[in-house]
Amino acid sequence: MIEMLPRLLLRGLPDLPDLGGVFHSMVSGGFSWYHLIPGVADDSLVPGMLQRGETYVIFAAWTGCAVVVALAWLAKRGLDRARARGGVDALVPDAGFTPRNVLEILTEALFDLAESSMGRKDAKIFFPFLGALFLYILVNNLLGLVPGFLPATSCVSNNLALAALVFLTFNAAGLWRNGFGYVKHLGGPILVMVPFFFLIESIGLFVRPVSLTLRLAGNMFGDHTVFGIMSDLVPWGLPSILLGLGAFVSFIQALVFMLLTTVYISLAVADLDHH
Repeated sequence: MIEMLPRLLLRGLPDLPDLGGVFHSMVSGGFSWYHLIPGVADDSLVPGMLQRGETYVIFAAWTGCAVVVALAWLAKRGLDRARARGGVDALVPDAGFTPRNVLEILTEALFDLAESSMGRKDAKIFFPFLGALFLYILVNNLLGLVPGFLPATSCVSNNLALAALVFLTFNAAGLWRNGFGYVKHLGGPILVMVPFFFLIESIGLFVRPVSLTLRLAGNMFGDHTVFGIMSDLVPWGLPSILLGLGAFVSFIQALVFMLLTTVYISLAVADLDHH
């Protein structure tokens, strides 16, 4: 019922395209406010760049980025005000549920998780990347619960781009830390078995981004689809419960993506002499 709000508000307006038929399958998630942007409804804005019905992903992704930047700016303002007070007051948290308090708690918790996996030294190096991944995915997941918005993270192309970035990052980190030994390690310790081990290890490396992509897209698509169906069937009471469940799933999926990325990086930068 909630997801039908944009369509109900627009009912009866003249000269609107057939927005209901734009996304020809459930994968695309249905109508959203993004379809009011010229070229999104008929996929004419970026012809050939995305699959049919996925033009909205560009705007959904940028919306998520804008929200993350806005939250960071608000938190930075709160931190600057605290520092301006000086002394002990600079360390006192704000009163209430402010962006600064929320992001400080979240950042500390996420950093502790990264530190437990890769050590404090590497956590300081890679945490900006890991934290940005988490916030981007979390915000996009939660936007899917807002009426009229579709989450970019339910689209395979968006998640594949994130997974490709993770793939490049942990391989670059492995080469940076271990040099050619990172590639040599893929061949295993037995000379005659090098081609076999190298093939198996290479397949394992390429499976990682595919797994990250499908896991995130599948879970978010399933969660938001169930929420939409149940909201239509039982418009009162039950959607509130499912909304809380959807927020929980959104957080967990962002956390899983970040933790798996942390593990991949920690494995890549590990001291190969101990393997």
